[in-house]
Amino acid sequence: MKYCKKCLIPDTRPGINFENDVCLPCINYERQKTVDWDKRIKEFEILCDKYRGCNGDGYDCAIAVSGGKDSHFQTYYMKEVMKMNPVLLTVGNLDWSETGKRNLDNLSDSFGCDVIEFKPNRKVARKMVKKGFEDFGTPTWYIDALIYAFPVKMAIDLNVKLLVYGENVSYAYGGKDSEETPTALKQRENNVVKPIWEKWFEDGKITHKELESAKQPSYEECKEKGLETIYLSYYVHWDSFHNYEVAKRWGFHHLGHEYQREGSLTNFDQIDSLGYLVHPFLKYPKFGHSIVTDYACREIRLGLKTREEMIPIVEKNDSVLDQGSVDIFCEFMKMSHSEFWNIMDKWYNPELFYKDRENVWHPKFKVGTGLIK
Repeated sequence: MKYCKKCLIPDTRPGINFENDVCLPCINYERQKTVDWDKRIKEFEILCDKYRGCNGDGYDCAIAVSGGKDSHFQTYYMKEVMKMNPVLLTVGNLDWSETGKRNLDNLSDSFGCDVIEFKPNRKVARKMVKKGFEDFGTPTWYIDALIYAFPVKMAIDLNVKLLVYGENVSYAYGGKDSEETPTALKQRENNVVKPIWEKWFEDGKITHKELESAKQPSYEECKEKGLETIYLSYYVHWDSFHNYEVAKRWGFHHLGHEYQREGSLTNFDQIDSLGYLVHPFLKYPKFGHSIVTDYACREIRLGLKTREEMIPIVEKNDSVLDQGSVDIFCEFMKMSHSEFWNIMDKWYNPELFYKDRENVWHPKFKVGTGLIK
């Protein structure tokens, strides 16, 4: 187990690559300092000119949103700066925080945009979440698949030719698709939705009909329909903290006045669904790092904190799964807490953790250093 010498990403993270002991996300972040952003914004203006008004008084672009701070920034940029007429496409949650619902409504209220929401099939979702948790360690596979599929399908159905996404997560945080490109067509290959489509049908509990809504149109169909998908982060310098400041000016609210999460460094990221947080936590037993590591690395790259300052913070918080998130998850799954933790046990990597006599797991590694000999 080796850590990046600049941030706190370990080499156990799937898809991560290192060059001279530095992770590719850190390298990519430094590369962005040399980008001619004025030139890219001019390229984006030309792109928007191509589509602005292309459907008369109808929608000339679509934005894939969740209601979060980045969604607010995307909508602000497309509507207020680029003067486009976007339709907002979103997939609803299985559980909502009040703040999350309020923020999604605020996108329409503040920017005057129509919102089309896909509400997941709760019966299918329950089967998928349970099977994903037990068999694959990916309880939100179904929801994430819908999040990736629905905007593409709906944009095609609406005859909208430009679909806007926010950030290229593989480029920013590490993954298979580490190349920075304006097109988001291959976003489906970033491993957020693991390529295990056929495995869902092996035991006969899930049918192809039940998952049809989560199936993405092919590359060929997107090309045939003339759909162009882009990352806004390619054209506009992306800074989540800056996006948050912009979002606040347009009515975005953080979670702090509703709920205080355990094991989290922010109150403005991934705040619309508490039950969803079980999924990113699963990175910890599998790979020895979780969402706190991701936040810490982001702050280190931005120069807000040093690597040394963040090590004890990660050590304290990365292993903590918010109890409220577990409660909501178990309530939806009709699962006892004992059953939940017994399933969680199977995902702990024995190369990174050991279990004591009371079946409590402990790390064999020190954050920022690696395995303890």
